[in-house]
Amino acid sequence: MKVVFLDIDGTLVDYNGNVPESTKKAILQAKANGHKMVLCTGRSRFQIPKKLWDLGMDGVIAGAGAFVEVFDSAAEKGISATDETVPNDSKITTTGTILCQMVIDAEHAKSSYDYLEGNGVLYCYQGEDGIVLNQRSYDGMMEIDRLNGMSEEMMESLHGVIHLTETPWDVPNLEKIIFYDAPFTLEQVKADMLPYFDTVALSLSGTEGVCGEIGLNNIHKATGIKLFLEHVGVGREDSIAIGDGPNDLQMMEYAGVGVAMGNAKEEVKKLADMVTTDVTDDGIYHAFEKLGLL
Repeated sequence: MKVVFLDIDGTLVDYNGNVPESTKKAILQAKANGHKMVLCTGRSRFQIPKKLWDLGMDGVIAGAGAFVEVFDSAAEKGISATDETVPNDSKITTTGTILCQMVIDAEHAKSSYDYLEGNGVLYCYQGEDGIVLNQRSYDGMMEIDRLNGMSEEMMESLHGVIHLTETPWDVPNLEKIIFYDAPFTLEQVKADMLPYFDTVALSLSGTEGVCGEIGLNNIHKATGIKLFLEHVGVGREDSIAIGDGPNDLQMMEYAGVGVAMGNAKEEVKKLADMVTTDVTDDGIYHAFEKLGLL
């Protein structure tokens, strides 16, 4: 039995939010063969669409490692939504065991706000059920998303409940920060935000260069995988990680086998043990086939 950790954007779904039929087939067949499937994403829990839960996931690592949950019953996760995305006004409840839920402390919520706002950066915090931001960042980020061709469905899924406030640092349980259009390089933001935070580039198309995600330092997808595997009693040699972006590097290095999508960044492909085809060219199915999961 293998435990497969799957990134979402650019891995399970294309950049229009669609899940290829071959991907659905591969996951369901691999599960029928006794393997476990775990979402491992930079998205927060609320940003995961129902169509992915419907594939019968065995757990989730969200917020790039900040939140880790093992489902006690993959068949029943308490989701009552009937359309393709969970309604923005409803929280997903599960029958799972939460192993980790890390949030930004009050001091650094405020200091990060002062830094981002003071430098005119567009940003939002990922909270428990949606994004938290002020009107200036909301207007700017919505314009960028539309210019990048993001569909309304994708935007709704990613944003969840929109909490507009001029004091975003006051909202409890902030998990991570997404930023756009910094006036300096990603490397500069990373240096400025250390040592409490770490900063990586976004994997979404059209966000290269001055956009990224800021999370808790030393908390990443690999730390989430370690917790999950220890809980279910599976060695890392029996784990597989599949991804395409900068926040997938640690998990691919940690897992027994690291697989890069054909559309992955070059730095991800270089680290991978195997490179499959693009997300839109049956990448997951081909990977599962080569790994003997089908």
